[in-house]
Amino acid sequence: MKYSKMDEINSAIEKRQLKLGMDFGLSRMERLLARLGNPHQQLKYVHIAGSNGKGSTLNYMKEILITEGISLGAFTSPYLVKVNEQISLNRESISDEDFISIYQEIYPVIQEMDEENCGPTAFEILTVMALLFFSKKKPDIVLLETGLGGRLDSTNVVVPLLSVITSISLEHTNILGNTLEEIAGEKAGIIKPGVPVVTGAIETGPARIIAETAEKNHSERYTLGEDFILSDYSSHAVQQSFSFSMNSFRLAGVKSRMLGRHQGDNAALALAAVLLLKEKYGFSISESSMKEGIWRSKWNGRFEVLAKNPLVILDGAHNPAGMDVLLQTLRENYPEFKYRFVFSALKDKNYKKMLAAIENSAFEVIVTEFPHERAASARELLGTSSSDNTIEIRDWRNASQKALQEIGEDELVIFTGSLYFLTLVRAWLSDRLK
Repeated sequence: MKYSKMDEINSAIEKRQLKLGMDFGLSRMERLLARLGNPHQQLKYVHIAGSNGKGSTLNYMKEILITEGISLGAFTSPYLVKVNEQISLNRESISDEDFISIYQEIYPVIQEMDEENCGPTAFEILTVMALLFFSKKKPDIVLLETGLGGRLDSTNVVVPLLSVITSISLEHTNILGNTLEEIAGEKAGIIKPGVPVVTGAIETGPARIIAETAEKNHSERYTLGEDFILSDYSSHAVQQSFSFSMNSFRLAGVKSRMLGRHQGDNAALALAAVLLLKEKYGFSISESSMKEGIWRSKWNGRFEVLAKNPLVILDGAHNPAGMDVLLQTLRENYPEFKYRFVFSALKDKNYKKMLAAIENSAFEVIVTEFPHERAASARELLGTSSSDNTIEIRDWRNASQKALQEIGEDELVIFTGSLYFLTLVRAWLSDRLK
């Protein structure tokens, strides 16, 4: 097959995902990259991991660096509308033409590895495509977001200038471990010898694991709340503001359109990272670029106000910690509203705890399901509910339609539980809320 069309490639990647699923390890990545001439070794990186906040932190960094005029590649996951979104150069997603060309270039090697019974997974293919694309475009720096975990994630084949670990919470416990400490050990696997690491305000147990890993690797560690500070925080329904300080550096009056105290923390992580790029690696980054980049940052699916009349919010909270943050942000910015949730989740997530948190704050919850091999059924979700105000509507379109039709003036609708769910919902809603 020539794979000359996007739908052919998408179909091939989806089939591979269904066949191979998630199979973690670096040997296939290293073999695939070696056969392509190790294109990833030509570039400079910042590597970002974390249970929550890594995409937002990456986006803050991206906008700051682009505002300064620094050319930048970014690899993120998952996508919300189109697979091309996962690979971007500056603010533009990879074109269909480049996506097809890169896939055609690596496909013979994929075939070889398949024949050797060591074929790469779908996510490994996308990671290699990103690295090969960036090696051709030669940006000044590449921001890499881990897919899952860190130590055995396909992105962990690079030696970055900086590593960033945003947060640690219980997630993917069947893969990463059953305790925060075990999960921290997996995330800390991105720390490389002598490479500085920036970390969020993480609980004592997992923070100790990260500190020990940094010490073993002789890596300087910079921690939110200790080595750099977020202060003067205030929030409104349109924007929030804060000050940032690190050593003798202070940046006051920073404003962000991404709402929630957690986004302030993510912005602080990004500011610490770009300040280290400036101080340790000679990148020219002005204070005005820092402020403008934070203000310009927008990350779809992260407390995204999709419409104001009616008031519709999308949030990709997909674990209990993320859901707690979502609820806190709602209370801070929309305390006068009643909340109706449309909720769906992957079956390997702690949806019971997420749903319980929602039910404590909502006057109605609609549980639903969406087409994905890892998605929980609406019946499974409802089976964990203890609220009379939670109902089941299997078809996510019907669930969404009901939520919109019944919304009152003092109500808002929140779609949440999974970024994969939001991928479908966002496109469907955008057509209907114009």
